[in-house]
Amino acid sequence: MSVIRVNINGREVETTVGKSILDVAEENGIDIPHLCYDNRMEIYGGCGLCVVEIEGIPKLQRACATPVRDGMVVKTHTDRIVDTRKAALRLLVSDHRGDCRPPCVLACPAHTDCQGYVGLIANGQFDEALKLIKDKIPVPASIGRICPHPCEDACRRQLVEEPISIARLKAFAGDMDLAGEKYIPEIKENTGKKVAVVGAGPAGLSNAFFLRREGHDVTIYEAMPHGGGMLRYGIPEYRLPKEVLDKEISLIEKMGVKIVYNTKLGEDISLEYLKNNYDAVFIGIGAWKSSSIRCKGEDKKGVLGGIDFLREVSTNGKAEIGKRVAVVGGGNTAMDVARTAVRLGADKVSVLYRRTREEIPAEDVEIEEAEEEGVEFNYLVAPIEITGDDKVTGIRCQKMKLGEPDASGRRKPVPIEGEEIVFDVDTVIGAIGQQVTLGNIKGLNVTKKNTIQVKEGTYETNIPKVFAGGDVVSGPKIAIEAIAQGKEASIVMDSFLRGEIKPLEESYYVKQDDLTEKDFADRERIDRAISNVLSPEKRKNNFHSINETMTAEEAMKEGSRCLECGCKDYFECQLFKYINEYDIDPDKAHGEKHKRNNEDYHPFIERNPDKCILCSKCIRVCDDVVGVTALGLIDRGFNSIASPEFGLHLRDTECISCGQCVDACPVGAIIEKSAVKKQVPVDLKTTPSVCTFCGVGCNLNLESKGEYIYRTTPREDLEEGLLCMKGKFGVDHVNNKNRILEPTVYGEKVSKNLALNHVVKKLQSIRGMYGKDSIGVLVSPRFTTEELFVLKKIADKLGTSLTGSFVLEGGDGLKNLFGYNASANGYDEIYSTDLILSLGNIYENHPVMGMKMRRAYKKGKKIISVSKEGTRLDDIADISYSPEDNLNFLKGLIKVLIEQGYVNEKEIGEKSVGYEELKKWVKDASVDKNIEAIAKMYGEAKKAIIVVEEDTLTDEAVKLLGETAYLTGKIGKAHRGIIIMRVKNNSQGAWDVGFRTSGKEVAELIEKGQVKGLIVLGEDPVKADKKLKETFKKLEFLGVFDIFNTETAKEAEVVIPIGSSYESSGSFTRSDRRIQKVNPGIKPRIGESNLELFMDWADKLNIEYRDLEDIREDISHTIPEYSQLLSLEDQNRIYWSDKSVSKGLLYDNGFATEDKKAHLFSGKDGKMYREKKVYDTIDINLEEYAEREGIR
Repeated sequence: MSVIRVNINGREVETTVGKSILDVAEENGIDIPHLCYDNRMEIYGGCGLCVVEIEGIPKLQRACATPVRDGMVVKTHTDRIVDTRKAALRLLVSDHRGDCRPPCVLACPAHTDCQGYVGLIANGQFDEALKLIKDKIPVPASIGRICPHPCEDACRRQLVEEPISIARLKAFAGDMDLAGEKYIPEIKENTGKKVAVVGAGPAGLSNAFFLRREGHDVTIYEAMPHGGGMLRYGIPEYRLPKEVLDKEISLIEKMGVKIVYNTKLGEDISLEYLKNNYDAVFIGIGAWKSSSIRCKGEDKKGVLGGIDFLREVSTNGKAEIGKRVAVVGGGNTAMDVARTAVRLGADKVSVLYRRTREEIPAEDVEIEEAEEEGVEFNYLVAPIEITGDDKVTGIRCQKMKLGEPDASGRRKPVPIEGEEIVFDVDTVIGAIGQQVTLGNIKGLNVTKKNTIQVKEGTYETNIPKVFAGGDVVSGPKIAIEAIAQGKEASIVMDSFLRGEIKPLEESYYVKQDDLTEKDFADRERIDRAISNVLSPEKRKNNFHSINETMTAEEAMKEGSRCLECGCKDYFECQLFKYINEYDIDPDKAHGEKHKRNNEDYHPFIERNPDKCILCSKCIRVCDDVVGVTALGLIDRGFNSIASPEFGLHLRDTECISCGQCVDACPVGAIIEKSAVKKQVPVDLKTTPSVCTFCGVGCNLNLESKGEYIYRTTPREDLEEGLLCMKGKFGVDHVNNKNRILEPTVYGEKVSKNLALNHVVKKLQSIRGMYGKDSIGVLVSPRFTTEELFVLKKIADKLGTSLTGSFVLEGGDGLKNLFGYNASANGYDEIYSTDLILSLGNIYENHPVMGMKMRRAYKKGKKIISVSKEGTRLDDIADISYSPEDNLNFLKGLIKVLIEQGYVNEKEIGEKSVGYEELKKWVKDASVDKNIEAIAKMYGEAKKAIIVVEEDTLTDEAVKLLGETAYLTGKIGKAHRGIIIMRVKNNSQGAWDVGFRTSGKEVAELIEKGQVKGLIVLGEDPVKADKKLKETFKKLEFLGVFDIFNTETAKEAEVVIPIGSSYESSGSFTRSDRRIQKVNPGIKPRIGESNLELFMDWADKLNIEYRDLEDIREDISHTIPEYSQLLSLEDQNRIYWSDKSVSKGLLYDNGFATEDKKAHLFSGKDGKMYREKKVYDTIDINLEEYAEREGIR
């Protein structure tokens, strides 16, 4: 294709004719936003975001639909373009209903991912929940105990019954961490920058924690003898045990943060010193001065400030208060003061509050527990005078009534003229607020309230390099706000320390604020977890912790109550990305919003039409790529909706559950259900790997959190980004709670070492008694090539050649014919051939290969589809044919090709063995019009590739198809040949390392008494064929290695658990001989990989391997086709690499038989089709589930 030059944003790029502007921009890393474009589908151009300016054209053009031409000049980001994109985004957002983030997250000052960690706890992932919390809060055990939890106030669960106990779940996660192997976050490489943090309270600890995490050297200077600030000196021990706080501070110190105590800024150390000796300074000293009660007599002995009182008790364990105490105030500090006074022995504690119970700001639980402990509440009273001579004897109060609401929204207290009340007391404690006192700190600009003045969005003070946050900036707030500011300041400070200060930016979120109880009327009512609080009698006379931590069971149950309000597509949503990139405020994008019902009847897919932006990608991918048409547009205009055909549920349509619609959707309108119990949106770790089901060998990403794989997604950078139902949703077995994790011998749990010793002893005994081939080793071709190679070495050591699989039906495929039992061509060649001859149920058993052939059809390739009862390819096939179940069709095909002159008989006679016998054998085959038409189309095609599946075609049929390709000169050349679609992901690899015996053959030898011992790995033959149960009873020993306690395992003497393939490292060889690197998505649940397990077994037979590389080196020397296997670590994908192999093409240098000739097969009639049976344990598990759920 001719090369042309295009200028985009002043940059000259080279490309080729036939591409769109968007294609060329993406190739060159130039971002053009789009929501409806997919290069696999026809152009739609519906979203309007990809508009660009083209020199010489007055109107904006869609980049996705405009082809490039030589000399074109394009601009992608002018003011005009931005305004147009903004208008398009406002329109999309105006009818986009949902919650980008849940109300709990938005209500939390630190924006802690409450939904995330609550869901993780529900799934039993306590460690991951803790890590998620610590991404925002460095002291979760402490904050979880004392936070007034605005998240719970916003929780929508209260529209059902009561909010989730979010704070207690936070404390639970923190306590689990402190009780176990404590989590220390990863520290980035040291930056060489030094930061001084002033104050070891919530803001300072938070700032230090996050700056240290970024790799900076951090020192905290704290005025008090111990850290924690108000968490220590303003919160009583019974609410927050100091031991808990100390442990959490200790973890921050273990990160490398240094804390210097008894060092007060302005007295022991100056701000100037810090500024001169550190690269940045953060001031987070809090608000330590109690606010005045503002009444006469406040200076008398016995009048205390609330914070002063709590600090004294915290420091000394006591305070002189007398027997009668009045507490002025109604917040949580007032409750802390009153309840502390009770614990110090006061006979009567009275809370004086100027409004009513309804307006009091303290939490209900604090008030109720205080009342239980004997605290008396006096409402609608305000102090006028504190009476007594030098010492307090009483407090005179004005009686009040409520007037109109004030600025806070609460009704303003108004004096009742002439009505007063006197309380006889020994002590008055004012708990009506706190103030900032800067003491001798000089040079900082302050506000009227004496708080430090900072620049909005950066926390910068007026002094260069000096930042501030927490109560010293905001005035007294709840601790979580100080923690939030500490982290926010750390983000800005980190950017400052790296050379460029970057102000914080608030994100825009789509929110729902019109939900009511009716929207949740169908939800099951589940009681909120009961708080385990000590009885008043047990708690009021001491400072012991009054709350017990939740049990794991209680926490998981409570977490399960979450309504999952936040969008599950939040971390991938393209619309969210663009509205923030283009500064679109959804609250200002006014418009009528639909409100429809979610569709969640499908076991794997959830639909939310209210989030649909009508890009039609789901419809188009289903139609254009998959060829199913399960979805379509219903209605017109504003009421259009992407929906299943005829108003059916998606599961009731022709949907094949491939999940392509999910992966195509740019928003959260169609999402997958994760392979975990609680559907929770979290940022997942992505590991590239390979599907472990059929032989197509699709590339995918394993997306995991901790020990669970949540989902898979197709790798769009390789092939066409395709997966089928098994590849997309077949990961449940990895997380399945029914996995066996401990070995058993005779049904009793034992150690792995003992179990392997038992296996070795039994098999060696059988070998000694009965000789060679008295043992069978049958494996699922799901294992990696490296694992299979070690198993083959073990079998060799045990003196048996009976190594194979029940998946294998016997026979050697094309080996005798051409020298290899393998495909002759790579997948990509079907796009460059002229004709594809498909045999078997390719689309049903290998859906992605069916999708590839559909794409080839769209590129103009002809297709012939031959199957037993029809296939999904038939609707696009030029010819579709269902011959009888014998070899007549294939014999007749060869017969016609010979008779019609498509075979060069002279050349064939010279370069093959057995041609005359074959010609004679097919002579009597009957021929119909279909056979003639197929022979004519195939014979006349200059280039043709046969694609045949071994799931349902017999070995004889495969041989005849190989002969068909050979006789017509369509093998050993580019874009001509045969591809055999293997049953399993590593069937080819299993054959290559030597697992070639049919399981049926081994079963026959058991019946005959030859085989006495059998090892079965990853297959469940008893489940697939009940008759084998009796067969296996004739064995002297049966050992099973599997992931579940299968029907076969139940008959075994020894059962040893194995890991899933998604926990393995190694390689698979797919159907076209491409060797692909396999990576583990998670750590093995059994504690070690399968390879390590098999190496331990081998070691007991004196077969020594060090590691994966050692095994690969042995393979590369043992199997010529794998000579380049060691290069896989760097290349990820390689083809066989023997002297007979050139990339994906086989036999271009001649056949691999000894005489270099084709050895033709003839003389054995039989069936064309074979019954497909499923033996692999994981396949059985998934197919049973699909059948129960009624999905295809």
